[in-house]
Amino acid sequence: MFRLVLKTVKERKSGFVGAFVALFGASVLITAFGAILQSGIGSGVPVQRYGAAAVVVAGKQEFLVTEGRNTKTRSLPGPVGVARSLAGTTASVPGVRRAVADLRFPTELVGKDGEILKGDDDRRTLGTTWAGSVLGPFARVGGRGAERPGEVVLEKSLADRAGVATGGTVRLATTRAAAEFKVVGVVAYQGPGGTLRSPPVFFSDAQARELYGRDDQVSAIGVLATKGTDPGELADRIGKKLGGTPVDIYTGDGRSGVENPDVAAARGRLKELAGSLGGTVILITMLVVSSTLALGVHQRRRELALLRAVGATPRQIHKMIAGEALVISLPASVLGCLPVVPAAEVLRGALSLIGVVPGDFAFSYGPVPMLAAVAIGVLTAQVAGFAVARKVVSIRPVEALSRSGTEEPTLGRARVVFGVLLLVLGLAASLLPLFFGSIFAVAGAGSGGLVMVIAILMLAPPVVGRATRLLARPFQRRFGTLGRLAVANTRANARRLAAGIGPLILAIGFASVQLFIPTTTSEAAEEQAAAGVIADYTLSSDAGGVPPAATEDIRRLPGVEAAAGTVRIKLFASRKLLDSPEIFDYDAQGVTPRKLDRLLDLQVDKGDLAGLGQGPDTVALSDGAASTLGAGVGDRVRLHLPDGARQEARVVAVYRRGLGFGDVTLPHEAVIAHSSARLDDSVLVRLAPGADKQQVAGELAETSRKYPGLKVMDEGGLPVAEQRTASAGLFGSALPLVLVFGYIAVAVANTLVMTTLGRTREFALLRLVGATPEQVMRMMRTETLMVILIAVVAGTVVPLLPLMTVSLGLTSSPVPYIPPLLYLAIVAATSALAAAAVLLPTRMALRTRPVDAIGMRE
Repeated sequence: MFRLVLKTVKERKSGFVGAFVALFGASVLITAFGAILQSGIGSGVPVQRYGAAAVVVAGKQEFLVTEGRNTKTRSLPGPVGVARSLAGTTASVPGVRRAVADLRFPTELVGKDGEILKGDDDRRTLGTTWAGSVLGPFARVGGRGAERPGEVVLEKSLADRAGVATGGTVRLATTRAAAEFKVVGVVAYQGPGGTLRSPPVFFSDAQARELYGRDDQVSAIGVLATKGTDPGELADRIGKKLGGTPVDIYTGDGRSGVENPDVAAARGRLKELAGSLGGTVILITMLVVSSTLALGVHQRRRELALLRAVGATPRQIHKMIAGEALVISLPASVLGCLPVVPAAEVLRGALSLIGVVPGDFAFSYGPVPMLAAVAIGVLTAQVAGFAVARKVVSIRPVEALSRSGTEEPTLGRARVVFGVLLLVLGLAASLLPLFFGSIFAVAGAGSGGLVMVIAILMLAPPVVGRATRLLARPFQRRFGTLGRLAVANTRANARRLAAGIGPLILAIGFASVQLFIPTTTSEAAEEQAAAGVIADYTLSSDAGGVPPAATEDIRRLPGVEAAAGTVRIKLFASRKLLDSPEIFDYDAQGVTPRKLDRLLDLQVDKGDLAGLGQGPDTVALSDGAASTLGAGVGDRVRLHLPDGARQEARVVAVYRRGLGFGDVTLPHEAVIAHSSARLDDSVLVRLAPGADKQQVAGELAETSRKYPGLKVMDEGGLPVAEQRTASAGLFGSALPLVLVFGYIAVAVANTLVMTTLGRTREFALLRLVGATPEQVMRMMRTETLMVILIAVVAGTVVPLLPLMTVSLGLTSSPVPYIPPLLYLAIVAATSALAAAAVLLPTRMALRTRPVDAIGMRE
């Protein structure tokens, strides 16, 4: 049997090329997403500042929520500090030579002109304690350590950038107003990478603790081991000593995430990307591969019918098709793993360009994604082969040969039932935002759109048949005889045509759902932010943020009625649903509550934002978050703050503009006390009635001397930091979709080429009865136009309902934001690809003499 399979594949290479291409593309796509997931688990960048530390102890990077016997865990989005008192406990563990409490806080060099001194590669500096210098490979090249307030030690690259040496002075912007510091020493980094990602400024221990802002907490505890101590064993001993304490213990590459919070955040985003699209990618590849294999077998129906008629048993047919699937899928899947490195590097560069990952973030490559891609490819091919073979052997041998020359007039009952069921489920999910205002409804509607697209893909033959009947009269009137011939072809071969139209619908529908929901959300967020900021000025900073003290200084300026610092974070809320805990992540903002109504208009429906001034355990929620959490004004909601602390906060207001300002609004003090944020993202400023605007603008500009990097945006507006976050989120989600859309596009071309080349004998017959090559081409152009029209209309209409309901749920408007140029680009690219995939093979087929082509095999 295996020899027969090999001979069949060898003799019918052209018939198996389509399946090979589909499986090869599936393997490339799955391996690429596997590399993204593996990179999210890996280190990303080498260890630098903690290179001399055998073990690093940091705050627990996750939290637990328990309801009854059910427990759920969620990772925290940012760095989590650890109790300072644990440094002494850690130092008492056998094998520990020294335990050093390390701090990290924003620090920037300030030039003589008052501007922030950035390096050529835009690297950010950080402030830390002089005691922490022993945790990294730093060699002193001059001076001494920082021992008293007002003294600093610079890393050599920073000293060169500032143009200072030991004994000189440097101006630094920190979490306080900028100040002059004496440079008492210079150290040089001598570790891996050659250049530090975040060159440190070492302060005296007392001053570092003051600038860090929390005396009870440190960023991490670095452990220096005694000679000959194994880091893994030491980590186990420390873990036992600190048992019951919420900490994470790192060795090896894991230390990198502690010293580089931006890398840890990037790894989290990569895991989110892989997780959110991984299942969709696998489903799409399975649909495409199954459809391609089924089309290949369908084109061989005469050969398989003859085998059944001469006595081939169902078991033999199953084995033969399974063998063919294995022979094609195994090498295609293996070869598809090979280009993963260049493909992933291109993807990494693009993700770096839009700010999803740092520029020096390195992707991880290993055998697991490749093995998974091969396994999925082979398994998908076998399942598809079994389904096709089952259909072939279901026909009685006597009927098999007579039925092979024509297409089945109807679909199988199981396919129809499953397709209709998916369509009903997709419709039901798409309507959820009409009845519920929670995030579940919006997410369900988005998923419902994809389910409906897949349902139409399964029901494509009857959809194509009905669409053809609608187009019959206008096409016959417009194109005459060739139009009638094209209509007759599509009616008689609806299943064959559906094999080509289905991927076209999938391409347009998938792109519409995945791209236009984010564009609708982003557009609504920008509109809400622009309308909601009623302050006269918004201040942001090039130094990475605005020190909180700046808000108080600005509030005291003559002519200023109100000023509020705002800081953006991510946090979680949880509630009990059906005896199980459910956790929701939200964008949140911390704001100074004093006179907030003079600065922000969040469109409060219930309650009053002034209630945020009653204490740090108060909160205001968007209407969507309130609905999801089942809370109203006066109720308590369970929040999990950025450091994992749990807070039962009382709801004081419910507002509508959650997209523009975050679904959760907290008092500024609650956010600063429980997050790694030491700086505000922006400061909102409102002028007093009758104030001289030009005079206040001058006073604000004067304030920037005290707080270097401060930028004033006139007439309010969305802060720069928030604009960057929104853009990175939108493009970061859209970029991997390009890979998926590219694979679908290849599948479209692959399927249409297969269906077109399968009609070579049909073209030859038309020419033998008198049709010229140009007439055949005109017929195919007419048929291609019909194919494109059906695909564009179906691919546009099917996702339109969920897009409208999602827009209604998010923005209270049923009109989604669909960028015209983006939509036209999707349609134009898909249509051009379809036209090329049909007309070019047709032109090639017409080069063969009709008398030769009519005798060719199927």
